[in-house]
Amino acid sequence: MKRFLAVFTLCLCVFTAVNAQFDVHFTHYWQLKNFYNPAAAGESGKMMAYAAYGNQLSGFENNPKSMLLNIDAPIPFVRSDHNLGLGALNDDIGHFSNQHIYLNYAYGFKLFGGRLAAGAQIAIVNCTFDGSGLIFGGDGNDPAFPSGKVDGNSFDFGAGIYYRNKKFYAGISGIHLNAPLILMGEKNEIQVDPFFNFMTGCNIPVKNTLISVQPSLQVMTDLVAWRTDITARGTYSYDDKQYFGGLTYSPGTSVAMFLGIEMMNITASYGYEIFTSGIGAKNGSHDIFLGYRINLDMFKKEKNKHNSIRILQ
Repeated sequence: MKRFLAVFTLCLCVFTAVNAQFDVHFTHYWQLKNFYNPAAAGESGKMMAYAAYGNQLSGFENNPKSMLLNIDAPIPFVRSDHNLGLGALNDDIGHFSNQHIYLNYAYGFKLFGGRLAAGAQIAIVNCTFDGSGLIFGGDGNDPAFPSGKVDGNSFDFGAGIYYRNKKFYAGISGIHLNAPLILMGEKNEIQVDPFFNFMTGCNIPVKNTLISVQPSLQVMTDLVAWRTDITARGTYSYDDKQYFGGLTYSPGTSVAMFLGIEMMNITASYGYEIFTSGIGAKNGSHDIFLGYRINLDMFKKEKNKHNSIRILQ
């Protein structure tokens, strides 16, 4: 809600020299670790491709809509732990459209029975504002707003560290560390503030059952506004399938629920976020995640199992 109000205020106030919170929140944040933290690229040792879609504040005109595409994997034919990730985010908010195209690199090494990785991100951020549809009172012209479409872009940089073992994971990252200034036409500009993310979680198996619990925590901030997500997720494994669901509580912001399934290397999940600010349950946010994972380990040694023709006879 704070993100929406910040952009709404941006459209009503002076357009020149504004600060915009550029980054998007997804209900399935724990599935998107390599989006929030470049050091998490290739963390599973497999190629992972996914798409995430968010429709926030549904029912409102010009509500925020976000689409994320990401693919990351270990670098083929390299024995060391080098990983690459490539992604693109499109974020539409009213008359604004923001794009973030990024390349992640992560290098990992074994530490304390787990894996520690350091990562870096280089990216291009692009902002577009279309003022052609705005209607003003009086003479119908406001010099603070462009009357047509203006856009601009800038280089972007991020970095992070990420640790994982069999029981838990934790990572911290910073995006837009160079605080890129995007010039929009001749008179307008947008300052993209640095954005920081901390994420951690663990896996707790329930003894003698097919159930496990995965609590997680995310903290997002631009050092002005803060958001915390506390998630309780449960997983039930049966017949080569995993069913999961749970709740996320964000103090002062929202409550979200989600359900999903993982089978045949495909993960699909749907979530719905209800804001606690009084706008109504029907004006919540829809969140969809779809992912596919495949093993690309070129150096894994496996025994060639076959039956003798003599035995078969």
